[in-house]
Amino acid sequence: MQNLKVKDVMTRGVISIPQEASVKEAVEILADNDVSGLVVISEGGELIGVLSETDMARVVSENMESDEDLSKIRVSEVMTTPVITVNREDDLREACRIMYRNNIHRLIVQQEIKKGEQTKYFPAGILSISDVVKVLAGRKLHG
Repeated sequence: MQNLKVKDVMTRGVISIPQEASVKEAVEILADNDVSGLVVISEGGELIGVLSETDMARVVSENMESDEDLSKIRVSEVMTTPVITVNREDDLREACRIMYRNNIHRLIVQQEIKKGEQTKYFPAGILSISDVVKVLAGRKLHG
């Protein structure tokens, strides 16, 4: 893993969901795509949060007793913020340290776009523990 960058290992592209979507929609996207987390984006496509299976477990534990309909709960109400991110050029070992120290299973790889004096951040990919395990096993490496 020496000298590997996040870009060498990350999964390119992300499955995202708008912040105003319902938790019911999020559950369907998670199940349909067999993923454990979604990137939450603003109307302009900027990265603003993450919705994970752990967030879903919290929603179920806090709301199912009241039988609150999941279609009435917005993703923005239950997503995790702030998002812990890395850049494509960051060192893979450091990214692993960040995941370990924060007890998280994925990092959002952000792309920084500057327009004049304004900087916006968009999701470019995801680096997960699973990606790292595949590299350790010699099964995944982007060229």
